[in-house]
Amino acid sequence: MLHSFIKTARLCCWLGRPDCPPAIQECKVLFDRMYAPKSTTAILCARLKFNGVIYSRASTHTGNSQVLFYPQGNRLLFPVPGSIQHIYATPAGELVLAVHRHLPLDRHDHHDHIIDPFAVYPDFPAKLYSSSLSSHLENVKVSWVTSHFAQWEISSDHAVILSLSRVSTNIPKMYQHLTVVEQD
Repeated sequence: MLHSFIKTARLCCWLGRPDCPPAIQECKVLFDRMYAPKSTTAILCARLKFNGVIYSRASTHTGNSQVLFYPQGNRLLFPVPGSIQHIYATPAGELVLAVHRHLPLDRHDHHDHIIDPFAVYPDFPAKLYSSSLSSHLENVKVSWVTSHFAQWEISSDHAVILSLSRVSTNIPKMYQHLTVVEQD
């Protein structure tokens, strides 16, 4: 359904361009009535800035398309990595990302029994995933995104995903009296 919606939105944009052939422009009025009523039109974007963070679709900027997000917005689950394929705003103004999720190891490597070497370091925000992405696009509200991530493909089948979450630069008052001492 999302793919049809995106194709329809692209066709609507093409029909609105000044270089659209005149014969097709004459059919635009009929097309608008039948397939693109104003109440369901979405706005596609190549990039957006939300709370000071820039997000882009993968075809625009790969690094800004790599995001960690809460599945279905459930903050009780661990964030998962995905790649933004499309960015759009609904008629209500809600910003939504169409994302291909990275496949977990257990689904992709069930016969190899690959163990995530980062699992023993709970304070280091890296995890081993499959290099493959799901073929299914899922809708992710921008508010569900926790951060961008860096990716290092260590083989053709595996990638290390490292969270790039922001760290607060505010030092709590209880630690402000401490100083750093260099040692030789």
